[in-house]
Amino acid sequence: MLALLGWPLLSAAAPQQLLLSSQQISRAGIATTPALATLAGDGTPAGNDLLLSGTVVAPPGSGAVASALLAGVVQQVHVTPLQQVRVGMPLLTLYSQGWLEWQRAYLEKASAARLAQARLARDEGLYGDGIIARARLDESRDAAQLAALAASEREQALRSAGLDGVALRRLREQRTLSPLLTVRASRAGSVLALPVEAGQHVEAGALLARMAASGPLWVQLQASRAQLPLLHVGDLLQVDGCARLRVTAISPVVDAATQSAQLRAQQVGQEPCLKVNAFVEARLLRPAQTPGGVAVPAAALVRRMGEARQEYVFVANARGYTAVPVQATPAGGGMAWVRGAVVPGDAVAVRGLAALKGSWSGLGPASDAPVQGGK
Repeated sequence: MLALLGWPLLSAAAPQQLLLSSQQISRAGIATTPALATLAGDGTPAGNDLLLSGTVVAPPGSGAVASALLAGVVQQVHVTPLQQVRVGMPLLTLYSQGWLEWQRAYLEKASAARLAQARLARDEGLYGDGIIARARLDESRDAAQLAALAASEREQALRSAGLDGVALRRLREQRTLSPLLTVRASRAGSVLALPVEAGQHVEAGALLARMAASGPLWVQLQASRAQLPLLHVGDLLQVDGCARLRVTAISPVVDAATQSAQLRAQQVGQEPCLKVNAFVEARLLRPAQTPGGVAVPAAALVRRMGEARQEYVFVANARGYTAVPVQATPAGGGMAWVRGAVVPGDAVAVRGLAALKGSWSGLGPASDAPVQGGK
C-alpha cells in the first residue's frame, strides 16, 4: 500500500526507513535540527515547570555544645552570640579547684612512671649480672607498665580538657599549676547561645555554649507528581540569587493529601545566603551532557499507534528519513536526552512530523496529511 506522499515503507522492523525525495520533503514542510552532544551547561534552568519550594534545615550532627568538664566559676567569657569561631578558639575560662587536682594527679603519676622506669632499667642490669632473680625483674617490669598506664590515663584527661603536647611538656618541666581552665571550641561554626556569664558558678557537665557547626545546609523540598519524573538523585538545583543544591534523596511515597513527595538537597559549597528555617525556591538545572546520549528537542519525539511506551525520532539520511527507536528522558528547557541509533550531528525532524507519522502508519493520500505537528 502506498503511504502518504508516495513514500513506501520498506521495513517493518526498527529502525524503519521511509523513502522520499527532496521535493517530497519540501512539499511536506519537514524541517530538522542537529542532535547535540552537550547542552548549554549546568547553569541553564530547565524551565518554569521545575520550580520547587521548600525549607532550609540543618543536617543531623551540625549542632555542637561546649560543657564544663569540672565544676568552677566562670572567670571570663571570650566570645559573643552569633560570633564565628575556629577550632580551638577560647570560649570561656573557668576558675576550678578540680582542675588543680587534675594537674597535681598527672604530675604525681608522671613522676611515679619515671621512677618505675628507672627502677626497671636498674633491675635489668642487675639481672644481667646475675645479682637478682628473674621474679624481681618481672615485678619491676609489671610495676613500670602499671605506672605508665596510670600516667597515660591522667594525660588523656588533661588532653580532653584542651591541653596539647606543648602545654603538657611545659607542665612537667615547670611544675606550675593553674586553676584556670580554658574551654575551647571543638569545631568551627557560629555561637548560637551563651547561657552563662562571668561570676556564675557551674557544675561539672553544665552547658556553657551552644553552637552551629559550619558546613553545607540541607533543603527539604516538595515535588508534585508531574515534577517527580523529571528529578533524579544527583540533579543540580539553583536557588534564585543564592546557592546551588544537589539532590541527595527522593521519597518513594507521595503524600495522599497534597499529591507531592519530599526530596532532600544538599548545599553545594558554603555560601552564607542560606539560613536555617528560611523558605526558598529552587529551579532544576539541566546537565550539560549525559553518557551515551544526545540532546534533541522534546517536540521531535513521536509514538507510533499501538506502541504507547516506545518513542521514536525521525533521522534524515540520503534516502529520506529513518524512524529510530530511542529511550528518552527530559532535559528541561524543551529538550530531551535520547539513547539509540542517533549520534551528535544527526539531522532530526522537528517539523512536519504529522506527515511523517501518517506515511509511517500507512494513512491517507498526501492531500489529507497536515504538514506541521509534533506528537
